[in-house]
Amino acid sequence: MGPSDVLKRRLDSLQFRVTAALALFVAMMATVMVMALFAINERLEDDLLAGIVAHEVNELETEYAAEGAAALPNSATIKAFVVEPDGLDELPPPLRSLPTHHPGMDLTFNDRSYRVATTMIEGKRAFLAYDVTAIEARESLFRTVLIVAAMIVVALALPLGTWIARISLKPINRLAEHVASLQPEVASHDLAAHFDGFEVGVIARAFDRFMQRLDGFVERERSFTADASHELRTPLAVIQGALEVLQQDPRTANSAPLTRIERASRQMAELIESLLFLARDEGRSHDGVEPDCRAESVVSEVIDAYRPMLGNKRLQVPALDACRVAAPRIALVIVFGNLLRNALRHGGDTVRVTLADGVLSVADDGDGMGREQLQHAFERGYRNGQGAGLGLGLYLVKRVADRYDWPLRLTSRPHEGTRIEVRLRES
Repeated sequence: MGPSDVLKRRLDSLQFRVTAALALFVAMMATVMVMALFAINERLEDDLLAGIVAHEVNELETEYAAEGAAALPNSATIKAFVVEPDGLDELPPPLRSLPTHHPGMDLTFNDRSYRVATTMIEGKRAFLAYDVTAIEARESLFRTVLIVAAMIVVALALPLGTWIARISLKPINRLAEHVASLQPEVASHDLAAHFDGFEVGVIARAFDRFMQRLDGFVERERSFTADASHELRTPLAVIQGALEVLQQDPRTANSAPLTRIERASRQMAELIESLLFLARDEGRSHDGVEPDCRAESVVSEVIDAYRPMLGNKRLQVPALDACRVAAPRIALVIVFGNLLRNALRHGGDTVRVTLADGVLSVADDGDGMGREQLQHAFERGYRNGQGAGLGLGLYLVKRVADRYDWPLRLTSRPHEGTRIEVRLRES
């Protein structure tokens, strides 16, 4: 498994999804809260300054009528100007173009920020400027603190989310570990007892019910394969023993019925062996070592066993390289035996067997197959043409090849023959 596969598995994991969802939720909430605090601060500041400026303008209007120029405030935070309409040149440049009546606007002059309101007092232009430089500095600091706090919260969301997801998903991970440790050959344990009080207890109880049914299926399959192995092989052994006795009698040794019986019994024995092998899990030997076999030896033995079926057909073996296959001998016997039998039964006059570079191929010069036949060739029970068997040959080949990860390649054209290649996994 490469790094990209590991990364993909982590990105697809439930823990990552929970962590990402939680981190995204925290980031969105932090952003919304920061924006809301910004908006609330702006609104409160604006309302506060509007109230202060309006109050100062009202006082200026009242006191200026009684005290004149002495009523003009000139403190560190408030400045006021009252000039004749033609005396605007005496004012700071930013104030000269303001309208005659305005409740307040933000301006900057003399390197300071002001909230400025305008009005008319006794026919004169009046300007009141409230210094908001310190307020804006505190507001800028407030914004910076909010942004930094939001960034810290978002940065902590990922590790905290991972920790929360790990704690929250711990029962699910424990259940997954228990399920992964289950073995078909070992009776299942009661999972629900380990998760009493957790929400995953419902899933554990469902698994318990499923495993109980599965244990029943496994036990029935085990009993069937054991019984079938004995009950089917015994009568076949009796038939084959009787055949050997009859073949020793000169009167019946070469009779056609006896030959057909001998051939049918041998094919039945091979079919039973194949089906029993596929029904059992024989991936490892009893000592835990992966079984293997010499492919060239198995191919030679199968060819020798099928020579009586050749008749007038020619069997060519141009290459038979040494090859050790990571699979038991019976697996290769099933694959090659069925391929060779199909070629002898449905092929033309010549059958060509090759084992080279880890590829076992069986080719014939028969009628070949059309597109529809190619699509169904490996399906169970598919039969075509005269002399078709039970439709299990290529199906068994496909089953064994899939079990041991042997790629199959089937090429055929009408009237040009058929070629099937099996790429064996060498040990």
